[in-house]
Amino acid sequence: MWWPTLLALLVPVVVAQLHPERELDAQWDLWKKTYRKQYNGKADEVTRRLIWEKNLKYINTHNLEHALGAHTFELAMNHLGDMVSATEGETPVKR
Repeated sequence: MWWPTLLALLVPVVVAQLHPERELDAQWDLWKKTYRKQYNGKADEVTRRLIWEKNLKYINTHNLEHALGAHTFELAMNHLGDMVSATEGETPVKR
């Protein structure tokens, strides 16, 4: 039975993705203060924080690719950083 071993290896990875990265705490607090963000309870804040982290990673990756010549523009974090795209998760329309 190899699946219990696989499960034991994957559970910590999944759990780690459900918690905000502590090294980003100061940056998160500054971003919230800059844009006067307030949330409806701890669960809402954690959800928004995880979205913000995902967006920050996307921005940083894009800007690194820009520095390597892969893109002609840079991205920056703004007041919408704790939101998801309206089209995220939708399946493309086939025509």
